[in-house]
Amino acid sequence: MASPHDSTRAGKVFEHSILTTDVARALRSSLAMAGAWSLCLITGNPWAVIVAAPAAQNVAMLDVRGDYRARAAILLVLIAVLGCSAWAGAVAGNHLITAVLGIGVLAVLAGCWRYLSGDYGPNFALASGLFFLLAMSEPGDWWHAWNLMAAACLGGLGGMLVQLAGWFVRPQHAVRHAVAETWIAASDLVTAMRSVTDEGQPNPAQISEKEGVLRTTADRTLRVIATTMGKRSAALAAHLDDTCQLATRLATRTSALHTAMEALQSRAGFETVRPSFDSALRSLASAMASTALTVITHRQEQLMALDVRIRRAGDLLHVLDTRLETLDPQDDEVIQARQMLAMVAELLPTVQMTLRETVDHGTPQTGFALRLPDLSGISMRSLGAWVNPPAQFDWTLVRYTLRVAAVLMLAVAIHKWLHIPRGHWIAFTALVVLQPDYGATRQKMGQRLFGTLAGSTVGSLLLWLKMPVAAFILCAAIMAFCFAYFVRRRYGLAVFFVTLMIVLMTESMMPVHLDFTLERLLATLAGGLLSLTAALLLWPKWERSQAPQYVAAALRANRSYLETVVETFGKGERFTGDAVLAKRAVERANSQAVASLQRLISEPSRQRGDVEHIATLTTYNQRLTRAITVLGQHLNHRIGNALDIPASYVTPITDMMDVMAEGLESGAPTATASRQTTPPPKNLSLDEAVVYSQLGTVATEIDAIALAMGKNGTTT
Repeated sequence: MASPHDSTRAGKVFEHSILTTDVARALRSSLAMAGAWSLCLITGNPWAVIVAAPAAQNVAMLDVRGDYRARAAILLVLIAVLGCSAWAGAVAGNHLITAVLGIGVLAVLAGCWRYLSGDYGPNFALASGLFFLLAMSEPGDWWHAWNLMAAACLGGLGGMLVQLAGWFVRPQHAVRHAVAETWIAASDLVTAMRSVTDEGQPNPAQISEKEGVLRTTADRTLRVIATTMGKRSAALAAHLDDTCQLATRLATRTSALHTAMEALQSRAGFETVRPSFDSALRSLASAMASTALTVITHRQEQLMALDVRIRRAGDLLHVLDTRLETLDPQDDEVIQARQMLAMVAELLPTVQMTLRETVDHGTPQTGFALRLPDLSGISMRSLGAWVNPPAQFDWTLVRYTLRVAAVLMLAVAIHKWLHIPRGHWIAFTALVVLQPDYGATRQKMGQRLFGTLAGSTVGSLLLWLKMPVAAFILCAAIMAFCFAYFVRRRYGLAVFFVTLMIVLMTESMMPVHLDFTLERLLATLAGGLLSLTAALLLWPKWERSQAPQYVAAALRANRSYLETVVETFGKGERFTGDAVLAKRAVERANSQAVASLQRLISEPSRQRGDVEHIATLTTYNQRLTRAITVLGQHLNHRIGNALDIPASYVTPITDMMDVMAEGLESGAPTATASRQTTPPPKNLSLDEAVVYSQLGTVATEIDAIALAMGKNGTTT
């Protein structure tokens, strides 16, 4: 008999397989690759394995979103790209000049893919480069080129069939999984707020990272809903839009509660509150994950499980409120924390009601579906929704594209001029390793070298085993599964598995000995060193000149956020509309500032400048955002009760933020003296006093930023 612990573990595995795409992607990758390989051997075309199997794998493992017709269009475009790349590589590979020019053109096209689609462009770019180089390594006449193109396209169609089979086995409305991803991102953010993990270990601080992930996921989901759902599905579209925004609303209120609780941590007696707070956060995160599962499956049994988790979360929040009351019920910060807690608790019944409607909107599917859910009619808008170039042209991408083109052309020239065996791996390693910034390039190189060395060594040992072809295919399928599963989790481990897969695949074509391992390892090392050199010398854009600009933009976004919240207080409205839009804008700006800081840290020490200064300003700016969010949450219990905050109280604060942003942009010193000297109005009610107290906290956070700038100065 299975123990309760085993049942719990099995339940978690089931939820993980439903809520994440890792397992499904790995299964598709494994089945498609093994199927294409087997068919090539059965039909007597072993030469086609080298392009057909990778094509099937690349198409099958692509995570596509949106309307089913749009998904099919994306996959067909990818198949066409793979086929054309294989044809071009086979034709261009006959001569050095055509090979060099061909890879240069392909690099420019890869940059176009990255520009046109942030979601799928990088996959298209890497896959097209791989197939060009694979075909270039085996050049031939026109007939050979057409054969390789046909093999790549047929393999890709096989991978597409694997994708289609999954759609019919577990059909779902195209945007349900996207909405569920938003709830998962919200759950991950709440989990990051906990002080300890489930195992009792200190929880690493990842709140900033998870906030950025939630903002990106929610924006993508709302865009999918807007472009996918047609007029016939207007009611369902509105419901799913509300469900997505409910996730961000609950996460925002929980974040405000966490910020308010931070102010109490130094109080005597808080240690009696901390365990209750951690339990409440854990229960909320669990309820959010259960919500995501219900959105996808829309089954009554999942709804019942969600009801239990929400009731438990509500009970634990009530316990936490009781603990907070023992601190000092008249203290402004305690009152604020209890108000934030109450706003989280009052949203839980809304989650239950919304998810009941979700279950009503969908009929659970069992068995094999005869048709896919029809969400909308065919329209260019839905089919082309995956093409979403950025609003502003990015010159960094232009420099990166030119850098990639130069490196790939040089790598192919070296390979062809010196006739290096398997030298095409120099170019492919450079294509994979070379990133827009130096730090990411260095990190990719280290991971790829480790994975290639370990994978090639183990693969060479496997070659001494005299296994039948079926055993090779089975082992390669397992490697394909592991590669697709870990590619977004641990890149170095994924490279290890894909190297093993390539070694086994090559063994089916020709005898492979120790020279294969050495040649691929040396080619990988050469490609990595070439990439690092290019990142250092070819049109670098060091982050130290950009980081202050990102912090300044985030500071200006915070200024707009604060002004919008104050204006909303004067209207007596909820935290909706313009306030939510301002919050989204500042979250995006903060995410860009954090990403800039991470790039800065990864750059050479002589190019970093005062990285500690930028890190301090970025962190302080995030704390300012959270303080303004706490202030904004007070709007939710003041509906119809306008509070006019005098301009003389707010204007000095916002003016100071403008001065600091200008100082960051110009590098000029910034005054550190506080400009907020106006006292709060007299005869305030208890609730109004709490609002002004939080405004004082906002002003304090701004003073901290100004003080940090005054001590260190700006760096450009």
